[in-house]
Amino acid sequence: MIKNHKEVGAEIKRIRKSLRMSQMKLAEEVGVSFQQIQKYEKGINKISVEMIQQIAKALGIPVNTFFEKEKLLIISEIPGKYYSKRKNLMDEAPLALNREEMALLKLFQKVENRKIRESLMTQLSGIIELERRGKS
Repeated sequence: MIKNHKEVGAEIKRIRKSLRMSQMKLAEEVGVSFQQIQKYEKGINKISVEMIQQIAKALGIPVNTFFEKEKLLIISEIPGKYYSKRKNLMDEAPLALNREEMALLKLFQKVENRKIRESLMTQLSGIIELERRGKS
């Protein structure tokens, strides 16, 4: 089920701002005026499913971002050699990702091979563990 148009608009605005993208740039990407983007973000105008798809693509996010979720999805690493009992990153996740985090996520999503994904997670966990030990 799609969130109501005001929630969708607020989500678009939040993500767009986190990417430091202007309303004008988003409008150009999806082929509407920046005033129309303003109306979407303020919840004045309803957004068609097709437009939601175009906006999601322009923002580089999955379209299901705009759908209600039954429960929150928690991303956690696979316990392994570098497993730490520290809090999950998602427990302290900010409301918006910065540019580097978004770029990293986009790149990670392009990796289709599950074993390579797991290897990347293990490597990142190892780096975090080494960093943590260096600070002790």
